Amino acid sequence: MKTTILEFMSKDHDRLDNLFEEFNKLRKSDISRAKSLFLEFSVGLQAHIAWEEDILFPIFERGTGMYDTGPTAVMRMEHGHIKNFLEEISGKVLADELDELGIKLLEVLGSHNQKEENILYPAIDNLTNEQEKKQAIERMTELPSENFA
Repeated sequence: MKTTILEFMSKDHDRLDNLFEEFNKLRKSDISRAKSLFLEFSVGLQAHIAWEEDILFPIFERGTGMYDTGPTAVMRMEHGHIKNFLEEISGKVLADELDELGIKLLEVLGSHNQKEENILYPAIDNLTNEQEKKQAIERMTELPSENFA
């Protein structure tokens, strides 16, 4: 079965969105489970970012010649914002002010994911052959998640 970068990464976006949604549902009623869900979300999101920055962005940059400009520069900047939100939220899982931080994170992620799914991932799919796609996906799935905990 052939899988595109877009399909693989969009599926991971959905998985992460579901984890964050479940965390939000449980954080006031089952804080222990909510903390576990947030940790899984945070580790998964950081791995997702590493996949992009270490594996996918270099493919795009080599193929387009855009190294310090264009979509990957914007994505890296947004990744910095996302990582800051993750740090802030992890320190405030019990606090009421988490509502505002969670909303801001979702706003950034929503826009960010749209840009990736509509521009960046399709471009990477167009720049790679089936073997290169397969190799990139294998590299992403083999990256140990404990690097992000």
